[in-house]
Amino acid sequence: MATFVDISILQNFSSVFTFILVFVIIYSMLEVTKALGPDKKSMNAIIAMIVGFLVSLSSGVVAVIQSFTPWFTMLVIIIFFILFAVRMFGVSSERITAEITKGSAIVTWILILTAVILLFSLGSGFGQKTLEQGQANGTTVSVATNATTVPTDTGSFSQNLYNTLYHPKVLGLLLIMLVVVIAMLFLTDADKL
Repeated sequence: MATFVDISILQNFSSVFTFILVFVIIYSMLEVTKALGPDKKSMNAIIAMIVGFLVSLSSGVVAVIQSFTPWFTMLVIIIFFILFAVRMFGVSSERITAEITKGSAIVTWILILTAVILLFSLGSGFGQKTLEQGQANGTTVSVATNATTVPTDTGSFSQNLYNTLYHPKVLGLLLIMLVVVIAMLFLTDADKL
């Protein structure tokens, strides 16, 4: 069925968009840090172009970037709207900057969420390939419970990840780790004492 806005053809240009994204990020990082020295715009552009081509040649890295970008963009948009709401209720920019730069939990949570997004993106890009390489070596893994065995060699990386993460032993371990982290935060916080 034809629609007014059919953008499915853009899937064919995904490596081009990935190249442009990597080129812009690498070029801007080289320009801001002045890693090669001042006034080296052409050298920065050449290096950024080479890195962009190398990244766009690897299908796994392209898949990681295509999986990471929308989720990270959503994180940035959510942070923007939170900051917008905080500013709307009268908090000054200086106070927001002071809270972020003093080493508060805000930066820690942003880094944790970015790391989680990166891990899931790496799984999306390289998970199935790694699974197939493990099966080619004859490795079969299963998670055993008291009554049943949950297979983790189903041939689908997402199904294996689901079977592993939602296993009762893993969920119990995560709960214990969460309790320990919260206890450590309350015990080490000097303001609470």
